[in-house]
Amino acid sequence: MLDKVSNNIVMDYPWVTNFSNPQTQEQYAYTSGMMIERLRNFFNDDERSELVNWGAGPRKEALDLSKIKVKDDAGVFGIFVAIEPSDLDLYRALLPVNFAMPERPIVSLVNLDYNQPNPIVRYKEGMVMLSAVGADGKQTWYVHSMPVETWLMLAMGHDWGFRKDLFDMMVSRDKTTVLKKNGDLYMSLELTEDSWIDDSAAIIPSGQTGGITNMSVVYPRNPKLVLRFSSDGQRRALDEDKKMVKITVNRDVDWAGLVPQGSVAPGLYQRFITGGGDSRIQKLK
Repeated sequence: MLDKVSNNIVMDYPWVTNFSNPQTQEQYAYTSGMMIERLRNFFNDDERSELVNWGAGPRKEALDLSKIKVKDDAGVFGIFVAIEPSDLDLYRALLPVNFAMPERPIVSLVNLDYNQPNPIVRYKEGMVMLSAVGADGKQTWYVHSMPVETWLMLAMGHDWGFRKDLFDMMVSRDKTTVLKKNGDLYMSLELTEDSWIDDSAAIIPSGQTGGITNMSVVYPRNPKLVLRFSSDGQRRALDEDKKMVKITVNRDVDWAGLVPQGSVAPGLYQRFITGGGDSRIQKLK
C-alpha cells in the first residue's frame, strides 16, 4: 500500500527548467515560495543555528572574481552613504531591545539595482540601516526600513523580518530616488560634484558595501530571535565614483530625525559583482 501511495507523490517539476535561474515570473514565484518554506523550517528548528549558502553548504573551491567575464552593463549598482546620527535618543528608540548601542552609532543609506543577467530576477531595493551590537557581542547592521518595488520581494522580506514596503524607485549613476505610492518623496541620494580622496573621511569605506553583507532583523514569529544575514565573499568593483552625497529625507518618516535636513556626507556610486565566499544566516538569541 505504501508503495502505491509513494508512486503518486509529485517528485518532479518538469515545468521548472532551472531552479536557480527561473525563466518566467511564475517559475520565479514558485522557486521563491520554496525558499520561504526552506528558511521557515530552518528558523523553527531549535537544533540548527546556521544555514550556509541557503542550505547548499560551504563552497568546496574558492572562486576568483577577477577571472569572471562581465558584460558591459552587468553588475549590481547604486549609491552608498553613511552618516553619524544627530539624535541618539531617537537612534536608541528605533533599535529593537534585541540590540545594544554600538560604540559609534552610524546610519547607513543604500539604494541598489540588483542588475542580474536574468531580467526575471532583477529588482531594486533600498536600505536604512543602524549600526548595532548583537547578542553575540559582534557589530551588525539592523535593517530599520527596506523599500522595494515588487510584491514578491515584499512577501519574502516580511516572512524573514525585513521591514519592507512598496515604493517607486529610480536608481542611476548620479541619483537614486525612492517615492511613496502617493508620489511623495521618501528619500533620495544624489552625487554632488565634490570628490573625496581619503578613505578615512568616509564612515563606511567602500569595502564594507554599506553594510549589506552583515544585516540583521528580528524574526517575526519569534521576537526573541535575531537573524543575521552575512557573507564573507569577495567584491569586484566594475565602476566606482567617490563623491560627496546629498541626502534628502521626507521629514515625516520616523527616522528623519537621525539625518539633519540638507545633509551631505562622503559616499559613492558603485557597480560591482560579488561571490567567492559563503553566505550565512545565523540565529542570535
